[in-house]
Amino acid sequence: MKGVMEKARNAAGRVGDFPPIPTVILESIKLLNDPSATVKTIQAQILLDQSLTAFILKVANSALYGLMREVTTVSYAINLMGYNTTKSILTAYLSKNLYSARGGKLIQNVLWRHSISTAVLGKTMAEHLEMTNPEEVFIAGLLHDIGKGVLLKNKTAEFEKIVQLIYNDKKTSIQAEQEVLGFTHVEVGYLLMQNWRFSDRIMETLVYHHNILEYSGDNLMAPVVSLANKSSHRLDYSFDKPGFQLTELPVLQLTEKTLAEIEEEAEEEIKNYLEVFG
Repeated sequence: MKGVMEKARNAAGRVGDFPPIPTVILESIKLLNDPSATVKTIQAQILLDQSLTAFILKVANSALYGLMREVTTVSYAINLMGYNTTKSILTAYLSKNLYSARGGKLIQNVLWRHSISTAVLGKTMAEHLEMTNPEEVFIAGLLHDIGKGVLLKNKTAEFEKIVQLIYNDKKTSIQAEQEVLGFTHVEVGYLLMQNWRFSDRIMETLVYHHNILEYSGDNLMAPVVSLANKSSHRLDYSFDKPGFQLTELPVLQLTEKTLAEIEEEAEEEIKNYLEVFG
């Protein structure tokens, strides 16, 4: 990651301010990571934010769970979803708010659809590969392009020009960002993840999702999220059009046929998430 770290340091002064994690979400995630924290304590923290409370109840009552009875309390929702999934929902809420901060609705919508689809595809792959914590992969998928949210918020006009270059000149997002800004969403995302104090494992997935061949570590989330990102492009949940090699397949011991099956399996859940999250 040294190359990205150096580029990130050079870009830091040109990006603008980084949004902080709202206190309620930060404290809620801390509690969800604490095995001794009770559901009652976590509920009390979440209830401090009415919008977040409504969001969690909406998810718990959605087609994602298909319950016969209505979920009316946050504690029941947490028990239903579990601590790991609740963390994923909090991260989704955080991400969506950042993507919705500035810019045109079309750009916001495409960025969000790509974020959610990558998260669901990554989680589905992780379950297929029997990885220990598919929810962590879901979170990593949600955050892999979070630097674009910062760019849209802080460099709105420039980001709109970047999207035009992608559409009209068929450039990749990396090429267009480098041309317009001199740095990319990868460096910006890395800086944000540092500020938000996410784990090194999640930062690795963000740093290498466009250059997985340079990754030499043993964090399986990196190739999974990289492949999920490409799958999202294949399914047309992005600005960029597919034009890449599926180099992750042999690393993950997957075939193109299996990948197509995973994509098909994930499609319905992607639609459910997009319906719930808007």
